[in-house]
Amino acid sequence: MRISDKTFKMRTKAADKALKSVVNRPISNRKLKEYEEQMRIRAPHEVLNECNIIECIQLQRKMYSHCRTAQKLVLASIIRSARNTEFGRKYNFHKIHSVSDYRRMVPVTGFEDYKEGFERLMKGEADYSFPGKAVFFHQTSGSTGAFKYIPESAMEKEARKALTKIRYIEMVINTSTAGLRRVFPFFNAADAQMTEGGIPAGAASGRTVNSTSKLLKRFFAYSPLVVEELTDEALYYTIMRLTMAHSDLSAFLGNNAHMLTIFVDCAKENAEDIIKDIRYGTNKYQLSKELQEEEREALRPNPKRADELLELYKSDRFIPRYYWKDITVASFWLGGSVGVFVDEIKPLLPEDTIYFDVGYGSSEAKINIPLIPNTPAGALSIATSFFEFVPQSGGDTLLAHELEDGEIYDVLITTYGGLYRYRLKDYVKVDGFTGDTPNIYFVSKSTDVANLVQEKAPGSALLTAVRSVVEKDNLGFVGCQVYTDSKKLCYVVCVETKRRPKDEAEFTKAIDEAICRENRLYSMFRYQVPQINPCEVVFMKEGWWDRLVDKSRKGNSTAAQVKVPVVVLKMPED
Repeated sequence: MRISDKTFKMRTKAADKALKSVVNRPISNRKLKEYEEQMRIRAPHEVLNECNIIECIQLQRKMYSHCRTAQKLVLASIIRSARNTEFGRKYNFHKIHSVSDYRRMVPVTGFEDYKEGFERLMKGEADYSFPGKAVFFHQTSGSTGAFKYIPESAMEKEARKALTKIRYIEMVINTSTAGLRRVFPFFNAADAQMTEGGIPAGAASGRTVNSTSKLLKRFFAYSPLVVEELTDEALYYTIMRLTMAHSDLSAFLGNNAHMLTIFVDCAKENAEDIIKDIRYGTNKYQLSKELQEEEREALRPNPKRADELLELYKSDRFIPRYYWKDITVASFWLGGSVGVFVDEIKPLLPEDTIYFDVGYGSSEAKINIPLIPNTPAGALSIATSFFEFVPQSGGDTLLAHELEDGEIYDVLITTYGGLYRYRLKDYVKVDGFTGDTPNIYFVSKSTDVANLVQEKAPGSALLTAVRSVVEKDNLGFVGCQVYTDSKKLCYVVCVETKRRPKDEAEFTKAIDEAICRENRLYSMFRYQVPQINPCEVVFMKEGWWDRLVDKSRKGNSTAAQVKVPVVVLKMPED
């Protein structure tokens, strides 16, 4: 049974004070030495996972001041665990005894270096680049437009579990324990399919939820079964119907803040049905018996709550800041192009809501730990992966403790999931340090990929789409580039043709439809989950493309050897 508001606030204030006092108490150097000795034998994340919550945070915070040592321990642990794998034997892992040995003996890699091996892992093979079989495959779109499947090993699963636990605890410490009263999470279904070898594959966000501790799941505003059972309108409606039955929601937790506007709009459009269902303890869409059992509390008839919501609906105040007055924390991506949506949701939430970054990562690895509200930057997760950085401006590859504040770097990762010196193709920027550990945040993809809201449309697919429309209309294709306008949230297609179309509006519409056909995620974000606006077309002056090619040669002998990027971060001239 939920405690009263007055008692909850009193206990929250005391808990916040006590928690911050305890976790800010540093562990002794003697205790740190003991932990370090354990980490020389076992994986650092295993030691963190076995600590209680307080000890875990104290140890992690102490490690921030020993970045170089922590990274050496992680690399040694990964190399030790993978010595007898196919990859480990190929690169003589048994001869690697230092960071310099590793960087000398193992080349920088990309997905193509693992593709064949990962396909074998999907069939159920073992011991390719990590010991044993894969336990999960993270599905992500690649630069070619086709899906990539990134394997997760048993050890990588535990490493991500440790990082996720630390992220949640730091969010609570740096905001308030009031945020744990009832949490509204956004996530996708995890195990959407099975590989040929019977291994689950699916979305990373759902995987994170599935690996969340039972204790944290107790604070969820709705059962994860809802996401597994329902889709589309039925999913959005049911989540809002179940969650709005409660008045004590205190936090939002997800990746893209724009999802909140979708849920809120769904509630507005279906307000009368939701209020009716809450009043009588029903749900417009059918639920399984298992889900009904898990949602017994929300599915009880609640005339009092229904009357509260009806009054808000009639007075045009049917938004979260009125029907969930106790919201304390909203945790989303605050950086990158997706971060713009945070300003979109602020009018929907109470004015004193604290905004906290959910953490930067990818299908390949989770990478940082946010420590401060209202910033996308977070301390590099030095206990769960090994990192190297290539300066955007050029120069030698650096280790984490060698980075400079304010600089931008391309990331190389080494993980317990069997990736070694893997080029992530992400640019990150350093925003200060915690101890001697860099605080980093995602800036952009370092490759030719349009990525406004995680649609990751490759330049090659965009070029194909634009060219197909130009050639169909017999306009004479010369060249094109696509500028991703993060303010307008649309693609600006800059194209040079020999002739102009008779109807420019129809031409623009045709290009937008062609891009949808070439990229499934773009189509989804345009129509199913509207976030990206229709593209715009700008016709470039004659000779623009030739000048661009000449500018891009950089010593190449012929124009045929020049690869002009399709996706650009600055609006083209002319």
